[in-house]
Amino acid sequence: MKKIAIFSILTFISMFVLGQNSFSIYFAQTYSKFKFIDSDGVQDESLSFDINYSYGVNYSKAYKTGLLLRPELCYKNFGAISSVNNERLEWSLNYLDVNFGIGYIFNKWDIQPYFGISPYFAYLYKADQIIGNTYFDMLENKSILKFDFGLNEFLGIKYVISDMVSLFFEMRNSTGLHQLEPNIEISESQKLYNRAVSIGFGLSFSIYKYKTPKIWRSSF
Repeated sequence: MKKIAIFSILTFISMFVLGQNSFSIYFAQTYSKFKFIDSDGVQDESLSFDINYSYGVNYSKAYKTGLLLRPELCYKNFGAISSVNNERLEWSLNYLDVNFGIGYIFNKWDIQPYFGISPYFAYLYKADQIIGNTYFDMLENKSILKFDFGLNEFLGIKYVISDMVSLFFEMRNSTGLHQLEPNIEISESQKLYNRAVSIGFGLSFSIYKYKTPKIWRSSF
């Protein structure tokens, strides 16, 4: 067992020593809403997407085989819009998010498509609800849980500008898997989940590169 653990640790370290390193920053417009199932087990279709934003930084490692590893730290603003009795309902959830992506990048050309998935864990540090002209602090009222986790599916394309700088565009689909309703004892069938789609762009800066042919010049 000890030998297996040591081998696993060495393999993980070697994966980050090899390959090409890059540091990226990005900004994205986020279209988010809730998946809400009421106490009767019926999904609320009145919820609409709210448009907010997110931004973050990541460190990525790309290999000649195309394997892409990408730990990331970001801020994201999720929420939703609805109405009741002619009054507007609006939610704004501010998260700090940590995720680890794994994917594949076609890195043999200057234009490099890529795709992958990244499990995420998010901490909610600010949560606002507005009903008409009335404001509620959801965290103070304990009407929402402070943590969320789920999966990001990402698809993007990267353009290599030089050996050191690349520009990329990316789309993400975020699926929250954690039930956010704190009072599940009221009804086990009532559930609330985050859903979002993000469209963004950013810059990637190479911090290490192989002495290999020109076509292998940078990584995302």
